[in-house]
Amino acid sequence: MAKFDDLDQLLALLDDYKGRTLGMLIGLFAALLIISLGVIPAIFIMMCMAIGYYFGARYDNRKDFKDVIDKIFPPQE
Repeated sequence: MAKFDDLDQLLALLDDYKGRTLGMLIGLFAALLIISLGVIPAIFIMMCMAIGYYFGARYDNRKDFKDVIDKIFPPQE
């Protein structure tokens, strides 16, 4: 069984390399999607995830959704 010192070291290492760790997990997820579903459905799922991420980031930053919708579909005058 791992000691708490080892766990702390592992967590510190993962904290130092957040981007690399996240990129590796995203790559693993994409590979599993492509293997299990095929290329086109996997691309569709990843596009939906990217759109969801975008709207989630806008929500986290407290941006107004109306601004996003107005950029996509400009109001007609």
